[in-house]
Amino acid sequence: MAKIGESEKKLLEAALKAMRNAYLLWGFRVGAAVIAEDGQVYEGCNVESWVSGLGTCAERCTINHAVLHGNHKIEEIAVVMDVNSHKKPMPCGACLQYIYDFAENPKIKVVTANAENGRIQFETVKVKTIEELLPFPFRK
Repeated sequence: MAKIGESEKKLLEAALKAMRNAYLLWGFRVGAAVIAEDGQVYEGCNVESWVSGLGTCAERCTINHAVLHGNHKIEEIAVVMDVNSHKKPMPCGACLQYIYDFAENPKIKVVTANAENGRIQFETVKVKTIEELLPFPFRK
């Protein structure tokens, strides 16, 4: 397990709570939470569609929630995935780019974990920076 502080635990618990609201048709549950520039925590979950590409990943839903409340930068993000579907939780490539687009700086933490039976599996927690996960982001 990665060493995490209280802010990471708070984010993971918020992501877990959001994961319970995921709208599934065919995939798996994902929840996410960010600390935005206003210091508040914003949550989101994945929302699926039968039409490929119309669904929304939890990470983008979460960032959009923060933007809705006037934020344009995030300071940290946590992502929680159901262990029965994903043994190694990680944002997809599109979400990594989206996180980078809103990151306060390239060193923000991306905290990931699995959940099982409504609980975070703390032994699965990983902490990386967005620049570690996306070393060559798309930029103008």
